[in-house]
Amino acid sequence: MSHTGLVARHAAGRHAARMRCRPTPAPSVTRSAAALALAALLAVCAPAAHREDACAGEACSGHGRCAISVGAPRCVCDPGWVRSGDLACQASIVPAIGGCPMFPADHLFNTPVDGLPVHPASSDYLTTIGDHTVHLDLGTTVDMTSDSYWGIPYDVVSGDALAWTLVHYRSTDPDMDWDPRAESDCAVASGGDRAVASPCTDAAAPDPLLPFAASPHVEGGIVTDPAQPYGDHHVLVLDADACRLWEVYHAYPSALGGWDVFGSATWDLSSSALRPDGWTSADAAGFPILPLLLRADEAAGGEIRHALRFTIPSASIRVGYTWPARHLTSNGTSSTSLPEMGQLFRLQASYPIPGSFSVQSRAILQAMKTYGMYVADGGSAMYVQGEPSAAWDDSIFSEVQSVPSSAFEAVDLAPIRARAGWDPDSARVPPP
Repeated sequence: MSHTGLVARHAAGRHAARMRCRPTPAPSVTRSAAALALAALLAVCAPAAHREDACAGEACSGHGRCAISVGAPRCVCDPGWVRSGDLACQASIVPAIGGCPMFPADHLFNTPVDGLPVHPASSDYLTTIGDHTVHLDLGTTVDMTSDSYWGIPYDVVSGDALAWTLVHYRSTDPDMDWDPRAESDCAVASGGDRAVASPCTDAAAPDPLLPFAASPHVEGGIVTDPAQPYGDHHVLVLDADACRLWEVYHAYPSALGGWDVFGSATWDLSSSALRPDGWTSADAAGFPILPLLLRADEAAGGEIRHALRFTIPSASIRVGYTWPARHLTSNGTSSTSLPEMGQLFRLQASYPIPGSFSVQSRAILQAMKTYGMYVADGGSAMYVQGEPSAAWDDSIFSEVQSVPSSAFEAVDLAPIRARAGWDPDSARVPPP
């Protein structure tokens, strides 16, 4: 799949004004045992007004909002804060969205890599990429109908704002001629709740479901053209109740009802498990997208504590992939002068970050030094993806985009792979 350069925004999920009485969901799938127990105590099928009153006076430590989930009050925390119990929020030591950590603290994406050696083929890789400057693949427009709606959007949903929608793994675009279900995840109805089906084959999921917000945000906007012109059209949904991430590729409203999609993947954000070896995701590398996006709230806070994602032309990517990637593209060659899918790069430590740059620009460039950025997909050279947000400073486009590709270097992850306890099927970084 290729990156189209379209970007977007996120929208926090809003709790529906009226709760439905529904069966208690299976705890192993989407709800915590604590939430289920609390729901039982508060009577799931009590009158809606009574349940909504349960949020009265709950301030979520001043860093979130209370919403009713499965009949019980629960905090949806601000970015950078995670739930402590159900009704409090505390500062997170790892990146967090909607009260959910973006993977454990020892996940590779959350691990500083500025002390690792330079990859032996770094010079060859940079020659292959060519002379470019960084391009921020994000924008300040949040109107999905605008031609300048740039970025990859995401939705944070909780409670009844999480709608399970029938999807069809198909496209009217004749170039989409393979079966995506063998490497996709979806959900199926199970005892009044939803269970993850992986892989989402016809046999495992005759009526596949995926979560969509009531008013979903789609990369590039919602396209109703029945020809479904080629494009990534990602939909990213964070289930803030279960701390489970769902990401969808090539999403269009379907003439059959629901949505047509051409790939989907899910991650338990409390786990460092990678996708099965050889599986793609909504991203060509098999990576999750959301944990690697640039977000305005983090940059404005002066510190981004995770790695980033970027693209280079598919023809510049070797036919192969390297840990932690799980999937390859076949547009390049087997030449070892080409970086593999998933190769990590970082801004050189010697590159001076001007003190005159804005807080956001300095945070972005420091993250490129400390955590680096991974080749995640084929697309335009040195395009670094982020969310659309009106909170982006205009200065980041002139400041960050002044940095040349020659200021970067490839990183060698071999020292991590050599540590005792390293698992090729996990992104966990063992202690030295």
